[in-house]
Amino acid sequence: MERFSKKIAVGKETKLFEFTRMENVNGVKFFIKSTDADQKPFACSLKKSQHGTGWKLVPGSMRWLYEIEEELSNAIIETRLS
Repeated sequence: MERFSKKIAVGKETKLFEFTRMENVNGVKFFIKSTDADQKPFACSLKKSQHGTGWKLVPGSMRWLYEIEEELSNAIIETRLS
């Protein structure tokens, strides 16, 4: 497993997101941990988009995460761990 962290702006604040690369028979996925607006920990996952050009949140993720989905995807692409 490979890991990295990235600070991403969420609304008026910046949050630290911790990414962990995981690979299994279904392919590569990134597990992400951070805290919400109330400082409660949460986790979500991103998987490769169908077009293979970026990363998409796994269905069922918290709605506010979709606002920063592109930034999360770009963080993965920038690390070249994908």
